[in-house]
Amino acid sequence: MNLRTILFSTLAVALSAQARELSLSVENAAAYAIQHNPALAAARFRIEEAHGRLDAAGRRPNPELEFDLSQNVRTPEHGAGVAWMQKFPRTARLALEKGVSRAQLAVAEAEVHDAERKLSGEVRTAAVSLLALEKERGLRGQQILNSEELTAFMLKRVQSGEASAVDAAQLELEAKQLGTQVIMLDVEKATLLGTLRPLLGVASRDAIAITGVLGEPSDVKGNSATIAARGDYRAAQANADAARQGVELAKANKWEDITVGISASHDRSEDAPDGLSRDTMFGVKVNIPLPLWNKNEGQIREATAAAKRTAKEVEAVAAQIRAEAAAARGEMAALTKIVADIDEKLIPQAKHIEEQLRANYAGGLTPLTEVIRARGKRFEMEAQRLDALRDWHLARAKHMTAIGNTPTFKK
Repeated sequence: MNLRTILFSTLAVALSAQARELSLSVENAAAYAIQHNPALAAARFRIEEAHGRLDAAGRRPNPELEFDLSQNVRTPEHGAGVAWMQKFPRTARLALEKGVSRAQLAVAEAEVHDAERKLSGEVRTAAVSLLALEKERGLRGQQILNSEELTAFMLKRVQSGEASAVDAAQLELEAKQLGTQVIMLDVEKATLLGTLRPLLGVASRDAIAITGVLGEPSDVKGNSATIAARGDYRAAQANADAARQGVELAKANKWEDITVGISASHDRSEDAPDGLSRDTMFGVKVNIPLPLWNKNEGQIREATAAAKRTAKEVEAVAAQIRAEAAAARGEMAALTKIVADIDEKLIPQAKHIEEQLRANYAGGLTPLTEVIRARGKRFEMEAQRLDALRDWHLARAKHMTAIGNTPTFKK
């Protein structure tokens, strides 16, 4: 291997080890997590385990081969026998075992789907929070720029003797406070990214960027497929189905299998005065267990109670799903009104008051503290509007999780 080949190989390894940047929208982030989350990948093996149990269920037991050998210790007499035995169910036990395992497979598949739903909700929540942080950081940046412009204007007035140095110092302090708030937002962003990375299944060295913007609130109507789309509801239904079949299986297990077999024996015995004689015999063996002492009452009672419990759990899960979806829709409707009220009334009024106070301050009619207070109120209204918009998108993420919406990754 020459030097050039070594250099190219080293460069290729170095480039492959470099950190990558992952740019995802909110929905793509949720879909990416479904494909790459390691915990979810591990959970999917439960489906394969259930397939294995289904393959093993409902199989007839293996036949038994019996050997018998006897020898008289005083004479040459001896005997040998062989028997082939097979158990046969007296009921539909094998079919019922297969049905229970098939229902348990459906439970495993539904539980994995439900894990995907929950993971999507967690990723959507983190991604929306990151977008809100970026928007809030931009808002704080505008506030800092506004404060710096006002500070520069104030310093000019101080130099011309039209304003006091204390007023300029107050504005500089406000700008520094806003800068500290931006740093705190960066800390919060780092925390959110630390939460998002393991959900997405990406390395700590990889950069994550959530693209898109927080759209304006819109109406969300009820979804008639809410319950059917939920994995936990389908899992509860499959559990109830397995429990119902479990009752029949417990009743069937009252009757143990019949054992049927064929046998062959060869004996060599002494028949005086003729000497040793040989006898060969063939036969049929049947073993029928009788349910006299153990009628499987305990398992039947347990299975019946489990069937009733799982039926009630289906109803409880359905009620919980409806409540979650309705609560999310109600939260979204309330937040939509809040955002509209802030846009139509509060922010315009806050801007109008600030402009009036600025004009009064320029004419020497109002102290600077009133102008700063008015600016603070306007900034507070804008921050509240952003919080309400963020909460609307978080409520929308809850609603999508409640109705079982799991996205598909799009490149």
